[in-house]
Amino acid sequence: MQIPTVKHWALLGYLVLFWGFAFGLIAMALEAFHPVAVVWSRLTLGALVMLLVLRWQKGRIPWAGRWPLRMMLLSITGNVIPFTLIAWAEQRVASGEVGLLMALMPIAILVMGHYFLEHERMTPLRLIGVAMGFAGVILLMGDTVFAGSDTERLWGQIAAVTATLCYAINGIYTKRLPRFDPVAITAGSLVAGSLILLGPALWLQDWSNPSLNPSAWGALLVLGIFSTGMATWVYFVVVSEVGPGFLSTINYLIPAVAFVVGVLLLREPVAANQLIALAAILAGVWLIQPRHRSSS
Repeated sequence: MQIPTVKHWALLGYLVLFWGFAFGLIAMALEAFHPVAVVWSRLTLGALVMLLVLRWQKGRIPWAGRWPLRMMLLSITGNVIPFTLIAWAEQRVASGEVGLLMALMPIAILVMGHYFLEHERMTPLRLIGVAMGFAGVILLMGDTVFAGSDTERLWGQIAAVTATLCYAINGIYTKRLPRFDPVAITAGSLVAGSLILLGPALWLQDWSNPSLNPSAWGALLVLGIFSTGMATWVYFVVVSEVGPGFLSTINYLIPAVAFVVGVLLLREPVAANQLIALAAILAGVWLIQPRHRSSS
């Protein structure tokens, strides 16, 4: 593995920017499109980008053996269900808060990995991090649970948390797969997701009378091309050259960017409990990161 260079830090910044902005882009696209149509468009545009990258690299999608089923499972758990849940949630919950709840994902992966992966073991420090992360989520959801006055928002929050669990399942499943070409498998998974949602997207969205909302169309294009397709390619470039540990920083930055975008650009309301929850969840994410003892 290489030592991170200016190039890798720039690519990391790209991921933070476009994955952080993705939640705001989803909110903008939902002004004119059904959630399923947003997800289908995102997967289709992302698949086109990854297929171009795969062709440029002279790679091939594996269609033999169990790989078609594996790619379908990867798409269902990592794209179709969580993307749809996030889009559905953003019809009921502010995009910044949904992005904040997504910070629970690495914590959920750690908890599941403790039981399903040999190298992901719980330590006292990590246990404190898990507790802080869940405390932040409870703080966010507490007012809707106990007040009982906003059922729609509560269901949106539950959908967002469920999406993080889907991502965790996807992460665990990916780590248990045999060695594979990540670009080829990702391209195949995005194609599978696009095909799975093609029928529902055509049925639920009225494509015969296209929306004249230019901001929604623009958000959809940026979301699919730059936040899904290009971002996926950038992700694998960084992982292949400097390793996944370098990317751990995005677990703190993306939720914060999503929250700031929602508040500043989309004028979403901000409450004190959200700021405290953000601090608790990000502190929890920091505590669960693996610690490497320096050799003396």
